[in-house]
Amino acid sequence: MSSVSGIRNVQRYINRTGQDLGRNFQKEIINRTRILSKNLQTGITNSVDRGAVPFTNRAVMFTYQKTSTGVTCEIFVKKLQAKYLYNVLVKEEAVRKFVPTSSARLTKQGNISGLYTNLKKGRYKIVRQGNKERLIDTNVKNKKNNKKRVIGIREDKRRKLIYDFYKEANAGARLVISGIKGTLRITSG
Repeated sequence: MSSVSGIRNVQRYINRTGQDLGRNFQKEIINRTRILSKNLQTGITNSVDRGAVPFTNRAVMFTYQKTSTGVTCEIFVKKLQAKYLYNVLVKEEAVRKFVPTSSARLTKQGNISGLYTNLKKGRYKIVRQGNKERLIDTNVKNKKNNKKRVIGIREDKRRKLIYDFYKEANAGARLVISGIKGTLRITSG
């Protein structure tokens, strides 16, 4: 009878190879999810008119946690940014801010420059007319330039979604796991 030798070496090799495959699988999931989070952030940044401010550029966060049984990867929008961006990423809601007219001086981000301080000083006045509120610059006195006095209008309008975050995240997650074999679970919440 012949005996088989080297069984211990084969067992060690299988165990080591299995552990290496598990680690490589986890690394691949982490790397692909990190790339997805960067793509989501880039998508949000590119969809903003006139460019995004740094606050918006740092909205998407990626974390992962390795355990003995697997790895958990999370992509989410930070709490403060989520509060600020909710109306343009998730659900349309009525806007309660002054929309600048063409005669208003604007900041780089498209906001009316010095709005708060000029309202406080009395340079800007709010005039209510029906459902609309107009922001008037009191320094412009010329009768011919009456239209130039109005620098902002506030009325009930809905903001359009600039980027469907959940749709893009789900599509990206499916793309991430499409080339990987294993037991995977996608949850949103």
